[in-house]
Amino acid sequence: MTVTCIAVLVFIVLGLLFADGSAASGQPAKGCLRVHPANPRYFADAAGRAVYLTGFHTWMSLQDWGGSDPPEPFDYGAYLDMLQEHNVNFIRLWRWEMPRFQYSGWSDYYCAPHPWERRGPGEALDGKPKFDLTRFDGAYFERLRGRVAEAAKRGIYVSVMLFEGHCMQFAEQGWQSHPFLAENNVNDMNAYAVAAGRALGLYTLETPEVTALQEAYVRKVIDTVNDLDNVLYEVSNEAGPYSTQWQYHMIRFIRDCEASKPRQHPVGMTFQFEGG
Repeated sequence: MTVTCIAVLVFIVLGLLFADGSAASGQPAKGCLRVHPANPRYFADAAGRAVYLTGFHTWMSLQDWGGSDPPEPFDYGAYLDMLQEHNVNFIRLWRWEMPRFQYSGWSDYYCAPHPWERRGPGEALDGKPKFDLTRFDGAYFERLRGRVAEAAKRGIYVSVMLFEGHCMQFAEQGWQSHPFLAENNVNDMNAYAVAAGRALGLYTLETPEVTALQEAYVRKVIDTVNDLDNVLYEVSNEAGPYSTQWQYHMIRFIRDCEASKPRQHPVGMTFQFEGG
């Protein structure tokens, strides 16, 4: 199967259900998930048992965000406690790409940390040091690994969201803070291709230099969590139909990167908004 559709990304409280109808919670994840051979709507664990993924969603599962700058830290441990209490087994680690954004009717929201170092020289449009897109922020990837590993101890599977497409389309004053805007990085990198007032070219293959930087970031994510069993990869949340070929490219890229590594994890697309 070229594209594994993560068709079981649902968020209702049913718990971890095996093929015999029994439930389990709190047991460490063992073995990467695979598409169930008899019913592709389900995954199977290392023992071949069907696994139904379900959990509670929050936007702050990976990065902190809120109305203050810096945003208040999210209590990830309490979040996992709540998941265990309700016997659920799945979360999305949500990736926000913009340090500052605003939806219509909202006040400004701030988000941190991000994958690249903010070291300058020079200031970005938000008044903070510019991003260096060739230097990864170790704290971001330490947090990513730590949160996936802690979820694994509790038997919780994690969809690692690599990109976030809804904010780019619909948030006001969002693109202006994006690391890939030339004014915000020291690398003279600009992915500013506008359609309907939004910078949607970021999720196409039209600029090879942008794609190369995205691939380097995805490879860093894979290197960070590949040895953990409880990982699934989600290319992007709600990028529109314009992103299809770019998402297919990223799926193939992830598969190629993991082919020579100890573990191979499910990777796929979730719903494209609008019109997917």
